[in-house]
Amino acid sequence: MLTARRATACDAGELARLGAALVGEGGEWTGRLARFFHDHVESDRVAAFVIDRPDGGLAACACATITHSVPGPDHCGTYAHIHTVYTDPQYRRRGHARATVTALVDWLTRQGCGLVTLNATDDGAPLYRDLGFTLNDRAMRLIQLPCIGRLFGE
Repeated sequence: MLTARRATACDAGELARLGAALVGEGGEWTGRLARFFHDHVESDRVAAFVIDRPDGGLAACACATITHSVPGPDHCGTYAHIHTVYTDPQYRRRGHARATVTALVDWLTRQGCGLVTLNATDDGAPLYRDLGFTLNDRAMRLIQLPCIGRLFGE
């Protein structure tokens, strides 16, 4: 059985590598991602659970951010969004994603998150359904890229 561990700041570069692999696009933004993980992954509002590769580095990860806000009909004001769930191709179909997401959801539950959201790919959706996630047709987004630099103090 696979055991996921909580990531530390030392894993920031590998978390950024897996994040870039997930979206299929590298570039300077991955430096911002590595800095974000380095600075926040050990906090009480950001977490990642990972599985190490036998030869060093990470084989898989699942990350989340916690938000404290006004309560809603489906949460008590503390909720989380899971992102950056990725397994290197050579480790797929062995339970890595299930192990990292399960460990992450358990941690989020202990943090008081009564609502956990994520965006699923077609490949990932069966796993998430099996873990109890359901579809929500209310999701929308607005992308405003010029503000990204301000978020990270650049």
